[in-house]
Amino acid sequence: STTTSNISASLAEAGYRVIQIGCDPKSDSTNVLRGNEYLPTVLDSMRDGSKVHLEDISRLGFGGVLCIESGGPVPGVGCAGRGINAAVTLLQELHLFDEFKPDFVLYDVLGDVVCGGFAVPIRDGITDRAYVVSSSDFMAI
Repeated sequence: STTTSNISASLAEAGYRVIQIGCDPKSDSTNVLRGNEYLPTVLDSMRDGSKVHLEDISRLGFGGVLCIESGGPVPGVGCAGRGINAAVTLLQELHLFDEFKPDFVLYDVLGDVVCGGFAVPIRDGITDRAYVVSSSDFMAI
């Protein structure tokens, strides 16, 4: 998350429109960008059954980076990939990518991915290329 946030901040400082989507059930990917301001996750917002608006699940962070946290399933139920599936579907329904017109969208994926749900951005045609950035810690291996 630190690496992703630094990349987002650098791109924003260079003048690009950036969205960072946290794809970890801990929902802490964008904390540093938004000064730890509370941000409801996409899944938590969808669980209560009310209509979700973009302003309910996003905050502008450092340099204008649009911060979103997908969240995760209730502990012990389902897999974290369901969070990104639900988030991407909702963001498409809200026309986020058409209206915000980002130059870059960064998906901060947790290090111990165990399901295929994280392939959604590529599978659904949201991106035409992906870069994998990892750190030198053990988990990155």
